[in-house]
Amino acid sequence: MAPSKLERFRHSHFPQADDEASGQPTERSVPLRRIDPPHSEKSSPRRRRGVFGRAYVGLKLILTLGPLAFLLLSAVAECGSRSSVLLPDFLHASACARRDLTRHVWSIETTLKTVSDRLR
Repeated sequence: MAPSKLERFRHSHFPQADDEASGQPTERSVPLRRIDPPHSEKSSPRRRRGVFGRAYVGLKLILTLGPLAFLLLSAVAECGSRSSVLLPDFLHASACARRDLTRHVWSIETTLKTVSDRLR
């Protein structure tokens, strides 16, 4: 059988060594395997994050903890005429509105019960 185009290219550009020409298997004919030490013995240096990696982690943290902070703010914020000036107006107003809405949702059962009793 005639050698293929790939085999001809290999023979013309990469001549065979003496031990390959004889056809005898050598110790190098088997690919060497790298034996890794157990995980506890490995020294795994942690990769340092770049600027974009740090920014990504910071953005994920803000997006995760932002709604939680808003929920806690609505529970703690002072609503009324004498309120703290430390918060921006829109944040203070939204926290108070959330508190009022939550209060109405929790009392809707008693309100509906009162309305149904009056209709009977």
